[in-house]
Amino acid sequence: MRGIQMASAGRLAGLASMFMCGIGLAAPVFAMDCAKAAQPIEKRICANPGLRAADARMNSAYAGVLKAAPDAAIRDMLVRSQRRWIDARNNRLGADYDGHAMAVDEVRKAIDRRTAVLADQSGKGLIARALAERQWLAKYTGGPLTGFDGNCDFIPDDASGAHVSYACFGAVHVQNRARVCSQSEDWATGAVYQYRLVSAADGGKVRPVAFCEAQAHASACDNGGTQSGWMRAGAAGGDNHASTPVTGLPQLDAEMWPIGDGDDAVWFDRCLTAAMFP
Repeated sequence: MRGIQMASAGRLAGLASMFMCGIGLAAPVFAMDCAKAAQPIEKRICANPGLRAADARMNSAYAGVLKAAPDAAIRDMLVRSQRRWIDARNNRLGADYDGHAMAVDEVRKAIDRRTAVLADQSGKGLIARALAERQWLAKYTGGPLTGFDGNCDFIPDDASGAHVSYACFGAVHVQNRARVCSQSEDWATGAVYQYRLVSAADGGKVRPVAFCEAQAHASACDNGGTQSGWMRAGAAGGDNHASTPVTGLPQLDAEMWPIGDGDDAVWFDRCLTAAMFP
């Protein structure tokens, strides 16, 4: 629930579906081959020397971060991350939300921001965040239901939709023994909503137990007691928007990080280790 370029304050989650195209998992993608450009935004980039240069810089940064990946799991995560960005670019950067062509400067800014993310080798870069995420997950037993269900998209910065920012959304599921604790967030009409779910795990099967909904950073879901807004799964009147854990999700997603400090980490630790929760 961490936006690379956040369109609103706070952590965001759960807005857009991923559209598969573009980048294969086996090899990095370098500067665009304009002879094979198929998407409208690809053709637009190829037709503009400034955008072509920006795209070349981005792909050079992408090749660099792949080379710096310390192991295959993190490299695969980086490939998924870039594929996700390309999907969002193809679907959102061709036109604004009113259907007008996105300004060239806005497209270039989006590409340049992505280049900066890929080139960041600091403690805030994608590789460092993936390593910190892995260290945090190691505190718990793990299991087939641990995983990240992340989606990313360009969302509007204002009502016109002429300015957009890239942000990542989704759910984090962590298994500890027979319990799975999940946190997801949605963004809608400028507001952030948070959902938390507790499930019981039996091998690869899962049984939702209780869920809670609140605006992000509100206290309604922080208290483990049933009086704090938690509802039993399937309760009458309950509208469970929380993402249910499934097997086969990616085990790392740096764009869903940080979670290892602050209120989210406190909640996960209490949920995963308490004798009973909620």
